[in-house]
Amino acid sequence: MDSHIKKWLYRVLILLLFLICCWILSFLWPYVKPVAAGVWLAVVPLLLSLLLAYLLLPFVHLLMKGKCSNRLAVWIVFIVLLALTGALFQWGIPALIREGRHFLEHLPVLAAQLASWNHIFDGWLSKMPVPISEMIKNSIEAFEVRAEKRAEAMLSGVDHSFKWIIALSLVPFMTFYLLKDRRIIGDAIVRMFPERKSKQVVLVASEINKRLGAYIRGQLWLSAAVAVFSFFLLFFIGLPYALPLSLLLGLFNIIPYIGPILGALPAVLIASTISVKMVIWVLVAAFGIQMVESHLLAPWIMGKNVHIHPVIIMLLLLVGGELAGMLGMIAVVPVYMIAAIILKAVRGWGSQAAIDK
Repeated sequence: MDSHIKKWLYRVLILLLFLICCWILSFLWPYVKPVAAGVWLAVVPLLLSLLLAYLLLPFVHLLMKGKCSNRLAVWIVFIVLLALTGALFQWGIPALIREGRHFLEHLPVLAAQLASWNHIFDGWLSKMPVPISEMIKNSIEAFEVRAEKRAEAMLSGVDHSFKWIIALSLVPFMTFYLLKDRRIIGDAIVRMFPERKSKQVVLVASEINKRLGAYIRGQLWLSAAVAVFSFFLLFFIGLPYALPLSLLLGLFNIIPYIGPILGALPAVLIASTISVKMVIWVLVAAFGIQMVESHLLAPWIMGKNVHIHPVIIMLLLLVGGELAGMLGMIAVVPVYMIAAIILKAVRGWGSQAAIDK
């Protein structure tokens, strides 16, 4: 069999295995959910700390090349980060508050626009075949019920929110120690495996670190670039709330393929309350942002870090979204990358063991 076909069959096998695991988990979820809530409370701060550590690590390495010790380099990076965070709170947060106040004043107009859209949508839905229209109505109602329940849980769960505030406040400290003691942590992980496998474990960990680090840094820098570019473009065309809308565009851009579409929807919604001309301008701006990202920013920043076919990524996004919402859609691609690297290594170990015999 051709090696290229073998490689694709192997990738499809990994995807099927991943989907089967997710399918089994979906049946077990009602029983696992109470335990998962506590685990999630610990995992999210750790994941955020890892993201921040991967983002800051190149600056630590840069300072270490200039004859700084690891500890001193980490301290310098954190002091600069704290200074930038302070500047953000001094200048950026007040601007966001002003934009938020204006948005609340504009909310009745937006609600009226949504009501008119709902009337048009109901008329369009009534012309469709009954089974299809019923299916769409049921899906919308289920989504509304789920959104309402989540909103109520967020508003009523004061104790739960306090736990999350405490957990997230640990992120800077965890990031600091992940950077400072990364070699100690790596050695401790290697020692968990048999000595005869230590070299292979180091190689696998190095590959995961290289690929995952490149992906995370690339996605974060790409999202930041999209947010900045979006702000100037939306500000130029005169769309209100350019700052929060551009931040949403940057945030949703972390989700591959469908993220830019989701991020553009609020901007289109705001534009629809102004004029048709503004809607057209926003659509043109969104298209321009997508073109610049796809053909200029993504190849330059991301390179070839993600060796995954677009169809596989879309299937992963569906699974991740079903299991854990937006966070699942963000995390599913890195998790798949790690699983693929580990399975490839295990397969290689099995082949080597067969040769040795």
